Amino acid sequence: MSEKLLSKLAPRLRRLDEGGYERGYRTAGGLKRSGTHQLVAGLLDGLKIAYRENVKVPGSGLVADFAVNGVWLFVEPAFGGSELRGLNQVKKDCVIVRRDAIRSDGMDHGIRVLGLGEEGGVQTIFLDDPSFNFDYAHILPKTEKCSVMHGHTSSVLVEVVGRPIEGMVVDFGVTKPVVREAVRGLDHKLFINEKYVTAMDAKSVSLMFKTVHGEFAIKAPKDTTVLLNGEATVENLAREVLGRVAPKMPKNVTAVGVYVYEGLNKGSHVLAKLHQDGASAGRKKR
Repeated sequence: MSEKLLSKLAPRLRRLDEGGYERGYRTAGGLKRSGTHQLVAGLLDGLKIAYRENVKVPGSGLVADFAVNGVWLFVEPAFGGSELRGLNQVKKDCVIVRRDAIRSDGMDHGIRVLGLGEEGGVQTIFLDDPSFNFDYAHILPKTEKCSVMHGHTSSVLVEVVGRPIEGMVVDFGVTKPVVREAVRGLDHKLFINEKYVTAMDAKSVSLMFKTVHGEFAIKAPKDTTVLLNGEATVENLAREVLGRVAPKMPKNVTAVGVYVYEGLNKGSHVLAKLHQDGASAGRKKR
C-alpha cells in the first residue's frame, strides 16, 4: 500500500521540488482542475442533472470535460485551429465555458458561455448624438426646490456591451434610430409617479399629490404624460430610457447602459445585464 501511495506522490513531489505546484478545487465528486470546472460541476449537481466527465468526442481527437444531455461541454479549453475544425465536424452540439480576462465592468464575473463558432471577447461601444436631446417637465413632491413643476433639457448617451460579430458589437446605423425613437417618445412630456393617478381615460390623466408647498391637482393630456414606476427622478428617467432601448438590441448584446444628463454636469447612469434569450430590462408595461 505504501509503495502504491509513493508511486502516485512521486511525480507531484518532483514538481514541488522544481518550484511548481498544482491547485485542486474540491467538489462532492472529487477534485477539479479549475474554479470554473468546480462551478460547472456544482451547478449540474445542484440541479440534479446527470452528466459524464472526460468523455472522448468521436472523430475529433478531443475530450469533453462534461457530456450533458447529448451536448459536449468544454471548460476553459485551449483549442487550436485543428481542434476547432474537428469540432465543426461533430454533429452534436458543443458548448464552451471559459473565463475571459476582459470584463465589461467591475461587476462582470468574466465567465462566458459560448456556442461553437461564437467569439468570446466582450467590448463596449457608445452612442452620443445631438438627436438624443429632449425636453421634459417633472415634479418631485418631497423636495423643496423641485416640488413645483419645472422643466429640463436633457441628453442621452447609450453604451452597448456585447460580443463582436465580425469585429462589430452593433451597427451604429441600426442602433441610432432605436435610441432616437426612445428619446422622441419622451420629448416634451410630463414625467410623474404613477401612484399619483386618481383617474384616467382615453384622453386624459388626473393626478393629485401633496408637496412641501401644498396640494396639487392636475389634469393632463394622456398623450403628453409618461407615468413612471417611482418618482420622476433622473435615475428613474434613465431606467425608462433603458427599458425602451434594451428590448431592441440583438442577441449578442449582453448589457446596455444609459446615461441621462439633467441639464449640464449632472445626471444618472444605469447599466443592466440582458437575458440571453432576449433583451429585457424589466420595464413595467402600461
